[in-house]
Amino acid sequence: MLNIRNHMKKSLLGAAVGAALTLTAGLAQAATPFEVDVSTAINRGIEFLATQGVYNNPSSLGTDGANGLAMEALLEKRASGVATDPPQGYTGANATDQGRLRTAAAFILDRVNNTSFYAYRDGQWMFALSTYALTGGPDKSVLAPGNVNYQTIKEAMDALVDRTITNQRKATNGFPNPINQGYWCYTNQFCEDSSTTQFAVAGLAAAKAFYASNKSADNPFADAARVTAIDAALARSRTAYELNAAVGSDRAGCFNLTGAERGHGYNSFASTGYLPSLQQTASGIYIQLFGGANINTPMVQNYMQWVKNRYRWQDLSNLGNFWPGQSMGYYMWSSFKAMELLRQAGVPPSAGNIGPNDFGTLPAANAPACDVRQVNKEPATFARPAVFGAGAVGFYAGEPKGQYFDYAHQLISMQCANGSFTCTGFPGSWGDSFNTSHNSYALLVLQRSTGGGCVDTDGDGVCDTEDNCPAVPNPGQENTYGDARGDACEPRPIVSCDIDGDRDVDSIDVNAVRAGIGQVPVAGDKRDATGDGKITVNDVRACTLKCTRALCATN
Repeated sequence: MLNIRNHMKKSLLGAAVGAALTLTAGLAQAATPFEVDVSTAINRGIEFLATQGVYNNPSSLGTDGANGLAMEALLEKRASGVATDPPQGYTGANATDQGRLRTAAAFILDRVNNTSFYAYRDGQWMFALSTYALTGGPDKSVLAPGNVNYQTIKEAMDALVDRTITNQRKATNGFPNPINQGYWCYTNQFCEDSSTTQFAVAGLAAAKAFYASNKSADNPFADAARVTAIDAALARSRTAYELNAAVGSDRAGCFNLTGAERGHGYNSFASTGYLPSLQQTASGIYIQLFGGANINTPMVQNYMQWVKNRYRWQDLSNLGNFWPGQSMGYYMWSSFKAMELLRQAGVPPSAGNIGPNDFGTLPAANAPACDVRQVNKEPATFARPAVFGAGAVGFYAGEPKGQYFDYAHQLISMQCANGSFTCTGFPGSWGDSFNTSHNSYALLVLQRSTGGGCVDTDGDGVCDTEDNCPAVPNPGQENTYGDARGDACEPRPIVSCDIDGDRDVDSIDVNAVRAGIGQVPVAGDKRDATGDGKITVNDVRACTLKCTRALCATN
């Protein structure tokens, strides 16, 4: 990325400012009532995980290593409820949260060498460790000085990335047919499993952000060779989801709704016959994005069409490959993450294509009809959940309709006073200790998290979240005005007398005009300051008048 660490410092400063403004009545940045309740829900959820020992004793979570999800949720806690506030990261966290993060990070640095590849765990560890490191989290020298059993952050990330790539199904592992490549199994490459692949891909995409940098001095973790290897692995996964796209669903009434829609099940259809599911089709969208696709890539559109035609925020309603309960949490995160990545990219959908805000806009009875499809909630029709305090119907009036409100409102409506999302009948968990995964998924949705993954829409080597012009290649990130948008995204009109195009007029420009005296300018020649079709001493005088004394002092 272009100076990731400086960017994160600016983000954290912005978070602190946002927090202060939130507490100041009457300012435009003040949190809405809904944002306040979401912030409260996040804080309660983090504290619930902490009281269960998730941060202090990660080994109690069992073999799936769900502490990576919980660590990411803690890193992405916002300084206030304002929707545009950035995550706190490590540097922006308070002393208590920083202590929790150091414990969680130390656990990973201690355990990587004592474990072998496991897709669920390693994927989580990669995105949590990446976010921790890139937001200023301390390394081994602080966490475990002199302890040979611990690795540095770079050593741990290298090991996780290398063993993940090694265990991907690919031609060099004996799978010459591209349709069988690109997946991961649980502990090796010997199945075409989507649930494990989505974690491996998400982890590698975050590792790409960890390693990538235009200037190695900006990022001490820079590793161009591993970025290249990660890109190749992500491209293989994208191809797998294109080649193995399938039609249908487990619900007969919503089986095959349009000719263009395609999806993915828990395993590839060709190998196991699994029909597409909401959760795995949603993750298939961001897997393609991490592999180099964009919103207008035909297969991305096909996957989005499948989800749009079956969009739900309440439960999976038999659209989930026989696990309508357990998978709800990570369906919400995977589907929100996919659309949030598209929102961040800012690339508009081509005419007739679906955009990231189109989910929930199609009523169930409209063609193509699907009896369980849900539309976006109307914020003004809901009262405030009692656990957050008094608030009649209309308490959230004015909140934008859309996927985020659908998911976030559903989650806060089912959160218990102790912060857990599993005690009020919310559908599902995978049974890990303290339901860490399920509770973490809920928090990550509330935080608008993308798990630190790098999508590079324009292919210029800069992640969309860092790119000042994500839809147009500009690897140098030129930004003459020093504003939020790079030069490649802004029109650069011809400015009379600015011969070298550096947005000022100085002695270099004046001398260039003087050197052209007597020449006949072409149309639009910036040396013809008077516009008379000649380059004369009058043009030199006109340009000198545009110069400040300091810039033209040598003339």
